[in-house]
Order: sequence, then C-alpha cells, then structure tokens
Amino acid sequence: MATEKNLSELPQQEFLRQAMAQLAMTRDEFAARISVPRRTLDKWLLPSESGDGRPLPEIARAYIQEILHWEAKST
Repeated sequence: MATEKNLSELPQQEFLRQAMAQLAMTRDEFAARISVPRRTLDKWLLPSESGDGRPLPEIARAYIQEILHWEAKST
C-alpha cells in the first residue's frame, strides 16, 4: 500500500487510481465521495496528452489525501 508521502508524488492519474483502490470504490462511488460529477473524474483520469483531459486541482488532491488519512486512522 502506498504511503501518504508516496501518493503525493504520483502523477494525477495514478494518484486517483491508488486512492480508489485504497478506498475500494468504483469510479461512481469515488466521484460521489469527493462530490464531483463522474465525467469530471473521468477527465482527470485521462492521460495528460489527451485533448479532453483536465488537471486535478490541488484542492481536490488535498481533499482526497485527507479522506485517505482519516480512512487509515479509522481502520
């Protein structure tokens, strides 16, 4: 399992995939958990060279890291 420090260093697509895996959530569940439309999550997961891909805002990355931190503390 990746540590919090390791996660912060990952490219956004890998960061999101790791977060979903650690939380054992589908894309739909994860999008709902972080309060974004599924389409937004899908665009964040596209390769950076994709014309339709979008960068993950730093506030979203911080929010996801906070969720992972609290989830780890509760288990």
